[in-house]
Amino acid sequence: QDALQWLKSKPDEWLLFLDNADDPKIDLNKYFPQCNHGNIIITSRNPGLCVYASSHSAVSDMEESDAFNLLLRSAAQDTTDPNKTIAADSVKVLCYLPLAIIQAGAFISKSGRLDGYLALYATNKSRLLSQKPAQSHDNYAWTVYTTWQISFDQLSQQAKSFLRLCSCLHYQGISEDMFKNAAGYKFGPSSPSKNELQMPLYVLSQFSDPCGNWDPLCFMDVTSEIRAYSLVTFHSGKKLFSIHPLVHDWTRSTVSDGGHHHCMVA
Repeated sequence: QDALQWLKSKPDEWLLFLDNADDPKIDLNKYFPQCNHGNIIITSRNPGLCVYASSHSAVSDMEESDAFNLLLRSAAQDTTDPNKTIAADSVKVLCYLPLAIIQAGAFISKSGRLDGYLALYATNKSRLLSQKPAQSHDNYAWTVYTTWQISFDQLSQQAKSFLRLCSCLHYQGISEDMFKNAAGYKFGPSSPSKNELQMPLYVLSQFSDPCGNWDPLCFMDVTSEIRAYSLVTFHSGKKLFSIHPLVHDWTRSTVSDGGHHHCMVA
């Protein structure tokens, strides 16, 4: 409070920087000086914080050239043409995700083998994305998988179940209508039995009101909760959701439970 009061009392231009403001349960408004001067920059994975901004910018995955340069720099490798080719293939597999690239670079720097990383990644993806390098180019404390696990653990059980269900679909082109139509599906003699689809049917039933009708507000609440942790992205123009390919793969391989097979049948 003293700091906020001090900023409020200063008529000069000042900059307040709120970095990694990712927790949607925290009301950031309490940390803003209540005045008409000064500047505030917020970095966050939570798209809901756009309500505070007069302007905002979504940071997407890296461009290929920036990505392979980051990998080579993190891996302490020379920027030769052969290395650029290998690095370009590597960052493509990593889906141009900066944290994954930095983590891969730290591993390559330790092993000294840029050309061997892709083969190792193909068979040891979970281990490589879960390992915290001893030496790092930044002070970020979490690995790729740890970051997602911490976010996943904050979700309600309904949101967790829905994300698991989404992991059985393609990571792009996910629409509300897909789930609405599935929730209203009428089982016939040749249909799979309800026992086979017990898990997805239970998840879908949670989006119905007491009369059995589809509840769009409930669906919006659950998807907004997941979006707040950047585990899914909503494309407003197309009204479609997508999941980053690495998040999608992590969800399928790490947090999907015993209902995964039945989910795939659905």
